[in-house]
Amino acid sequence: MSVTTLLVLIAGLLIAAKCVGWLCQRIGIPSVLGQLVVGVLVGPSVLNWVHPDPLLNSFSTIGVILLMFIAGMETDMKQMRQVGVAAFVSASAGVVVPFVAGTAFSYALGNSLPLSLFLGTLLTATSVSISAQTLKELGKLHTKEGTTILGAAVIDDVLGLIVLSLILAFTLGQNPLWSILKMALYFPLAYLLGHYGFPLLSRWLPRLLALEARIGFVLALVLLYAWSAEELGSVAAITGAYIAGILVSRTEMREWVHDGISKIGYSFFIPIFFVYVGVEANFHGVAHLSPTKVLGCGAGALLCRFKPMEALTVGVGMISRGEVALITATIGLQAGLITTSLFSVVILITLVTTLVTPLLLKLVYLARPQSEVKRAAVTEPLLELIEEGMEDMPFQEEANVH
Repeated sequence: MSVTTLLVLIAGLLIAAKCVGWLCQRIGIPSVLGQLVVGVLVGPSVLNWVHPDPLLNSFSTIGVILLMFIAGMETDMKQMRQVGVAAFVSASAGVVVPFVAGTAFSYALGNSLPLSLFLGTLLTATSVSISAQTLKELGKLHTKEGTTILGAAVIDDVLGLIVLSLILAFTLGQNPLWSILKMALYFPLAYLLGHYGFPLLSRWLPRLLALEARIGFVLALVLLYAWSAEELGSVAAITGAYIAGILVSRTEMREWVHDGISKIGYSFFIPIFFVYVGVEANFHGVAHLSPTKVLGCGAGALLCRFKPMEALTVGVGMISRGEVALITATIGLQAGLITTSLFSVVILITLVTTLVTPLLLKLVYLARPQSEVKRAAVTEPLLELIEEGMEDMPFQEEANVH
């Protein structure tokens, strides 16, 4: 592909992605769906105008790294600590049940063990953004179920990324023990470097560099974290970017880094990633909506003494497969673990589950007893006011002093 052809192609894809994404937002559908649809339409599946290309793939790779870095920065660790055991149990069950069920079903159909393990991993991902947007529209974002869904979705993705890294290490011919050792060394080292290094940078960078230079410096560190994760830690590059995002979010430079990287990512690289995912899809099969995520997450919530309808709400809120599922599928395709047909099935599952999750969540809340809904509507704001008042009371500071 010539340079001039590439320029025209990227310009056309960006214009189409932004226009369709805006239209999706206007009708209440996540913009990511529009970007995927653009890729599917112009790709081999429909019009056959655009084909997978190494240069587009490079832009796509940078896009997914920036996407996971931003996701790490937006991870609310305080919220995860608040929901505590319920979110962890729901997330764990939401990973274990789909993983085991998907792997067993695929292996029973005659697929190889590496492929079956990877397909099981694909079923563990949950879209945090889709669930959060729906809960916010319903006014249920700060309910017990809403907080649990968001916390569990974040933990779910972290566990899914760890499982993905392990599966890639075991199935690509690497020594499992050596891979585990490298992971065991990488995670604490990456954490310590960021925990002590990023706060220092947040204080010194504003004194030494202009804003554009600061953002460029941090962007270089994100890319280095992604590289080190794959080359030194035997984990996916996106895992390194996610860790960097979590660590940067705890420093004073969080605001200007998030603002700068988001503008770079969402204006160019991230839309190219989603469009390219659609281009790589080539539909030759039909997928089903698997109930394993509802079963796993709902059962985890029941174990934490949630009421049946609350547990069902948690399970339904965890159905949607989003960015992480697409990222995982793309990595599997590039590594040769899955075929183009299976990759296309994953894209179809993502599209369908993203569309049905808001509808099912609304139906679940409508099916709940009105007395329960009214009681929650009264007690939750009251509890928030009490908590805010408790934080402002002087005796807490005195207690801390003594």
